[in-house]
Amino acid sequence: MVELMKPLHSYNILNLIVVTFIPSLALAQQPDAAATAQLIDEAKRPPFTQGAAMPTAQHNAPTTVPQPEHRMLPIWGDEARARGYELPEPFGIGVNYMNIRQNIDVESINFSGLGLGSLAIPSDLFNIGVGKTREQSKTETMRLDTWLLPFLNVYGIVGHTKGSSLSQVSVDADPSKYKGLDRIIASAVHSLNQSGQLRDLDFKLDFKGTTYGAGVTLAGGYENWFTTLDTNYTRTSFNILDGQISALTVTPRVGYRFQVPGIQGQSNLNLWVGSMYQDVQQEFRGSLSDLQMPAALQPLIAIANQKGEGRFDVKQHLQSPWNVLLGAQYEITQHFNLLTEFGFSQRNSFMVSGEYRF
Repeated sequence: MVELMKPLHSYNILNLIVVTFIPSLALAQQPDAAATAQLIDEAKRPPFTQGAAMPTAQHNAPTTVPQPEHRMLPIWGDEARARGYELPEPFGIGVNYMNIRQNIDVESINFSGLGLGSLAIPSDLFNIGVGKTREQSKTETMRLDTWLLPFLNVYGIVGHTKGSSLSQVSVDADPSKYKGLDRIIASAVHSLNQSGQLRDLDFKLDFKGTTYGAGVTLAGGYENWFTTLDTNYTRTSFNILDGQISALTVTPRVGYRFQVPGIQGQSNLNLWVGSMYQDVQQEFRGSLSDLQMPAALQPLIAIANQKGEGRFDVKQHLQSPWNVLLGAQYEITQHFNLLTEFGFSQRNSFMVSGEYRF
């Protein structure tokens, strides 16, 4: 399953000091008569309203306060910069890689649409038990984002997901529930189970698909402390499933910003701790022909699915929707930064991201 993450930013409060220099040294450099005449002339007008040219001497140049750069985004950005807040560049494009390994609890697996000739096999004939299931996935995405407000970032993502799951399954049947040909089939399946041929089978499921979605990030902070709350919704179209799989991810983080040496003077290193919550669609449907069945189960499915109309229905849930995160972001320059994050406890994850802001 996917989980997409976004860069973190904090804000600095700057004290603005305006210093005004009075060019008295320029007067001292003029001849006495000229200086006297100029002093008389200046006495007739208020200070700082005279149209005389500013002195050209380097040591007499007044200190000016740089005006905040006007940008359309974020909204209220000019007001924030005027008050001394340091804002990140409003637009960003990033490339992300995420690797997730987690345990899955499978509640049930059902087969339907099977038959022998014109005789349909009951969908509840096969009792499929599932033991431990481990899933791993890799997702590469591109992310585009913008700061709409100084504290609100919105983004869209698109990418590719590839992964697999490995389960231990056992197949059995209860002949006492059926009559006629169904009873014969159930007896054969039960005999294979009792002999161990249909027990503890390694059932590997390979999948891949396109992932896309959108999200928002709320950010705030005090001095060097910062906190963010990221929420995103994604959908993935897998090659072996009908329809799309949706996922909702919520990730709160809190961290601290350190001043460190950078390529262009001082830079920032952000460290944080957080947690990730995932709510993933829990029911999957598809065609049996798209699955790679265990070798011991292939002959049985081949006989019962001669028409290719067999279907599967899987209900499952994540063993734990939460895990713990530790992460870091290094601002190489004002425009480039690198981010990495590790997840552990119930779900292991690794994420690395590179971003350009403009």
